[in-house]
Amino acid sequence: MSEDDLSAIDLHAAFMRRAAADQPAFVEALAVRLEQSLPGLVRVERKKDGLFSKTAHVHHISIDTGAVQYILEQEHGILHASCAHGTHGVILKRETLTIAQFLAALNEALGKLSADAEGAHRVLHDFLMS
Repeated sequence: MSEDDLSAIDLHAAFMRRAAADQPAFVEALAVRLEQSLPGLVRVERKKDGLFSKTAHVHHISIDTGAVQYILEQEHGILHASCAHGTHGVILKRETLTIAQFLAALNEALGKLSADAEGAHRVLHDFLMS
């Protein structure tokens, strides 16, 4: 291994340590933002940090967009992202996603929900104003 290879390994290891340190704050901020923005669609579960601890951390975030449920779980410092396809509360298929895929898919699904809500609002407004 050359000196450049070792430098690259050190750089990647430093990035991974920093990402792991920032992860709990990222998950907490995401949970708070989703809870405030999408009441009724988001379910957040928190676990206490210890038996007598007053602090807790986000363990599970679930966003229900209708036919697809987006799930982000944090266990022992590791994030697991997935989406579950189903109907009437029955899961037919569950896919494991990377965090980047999870965020992109969730963003797209929320954009579609927003557009649908805007369209429904326009129809209702036009109906009431006519």
